[in-house]
Amino acid sequence: MSIIVNVHVKNLKMPEYDFKIINSDEELKEYFKIRNDIFVKEQNIFPESDIDDYDKDAIHIAAVQNSTGKMVGAVRCYNTEGDTWVGGRLSASNGFRNGRVGYNLVRFAVKSVKARGCTKFLAYVQPQNVKFFKRLDWKPVGEMFSHHGKPHQLMEADLGKG
Repeated sequence: MSIIVNVHVKNLKMPEYDFKIINSDEELKEYFKIRNDIFVKEQNIFPESDIDDYDKDAIHIAAVQNSTGKMVGAVRCYNTEGDTWVGGRLSASNGFRNGRVGYNLVRFAVKSVKARGCTKFLAYVQPQNVKFFKRLDWKPVGEMFSHHGKPHQLMEADLGKG
């Protein structure tokens, strides 16, 4: 699977982590392993794999720990129609769920889609993560509903703050 990136967004660097768009098959394999560990093995949302048709054209973003070079977080963004994008599969490996990895993955995702002309950025969020997204200036849209057999809240980013 190759990823085509036509708009460059600088990697987001922190002293401990580097946030970047995946650009090699080797990185993509590691990225999908993180997602599989969380959404298939840990949360049992998907029976065998969480990879779907949206992954083909998605922007895959990773958090890499600088001291070890280990990938510790992931999120994907894909265009649905026009200038509307959807973020999803936000994940941080065990031991890296202190909010900083997730916070900066979301921040980098917002910058990445805005650079591609996004005017509306949505995410399907599990109930326990709604407060986290609200702290990032996302707002709930509508009522809670079932998505992949689990309750989710549709959220929308405030693109003026990203």
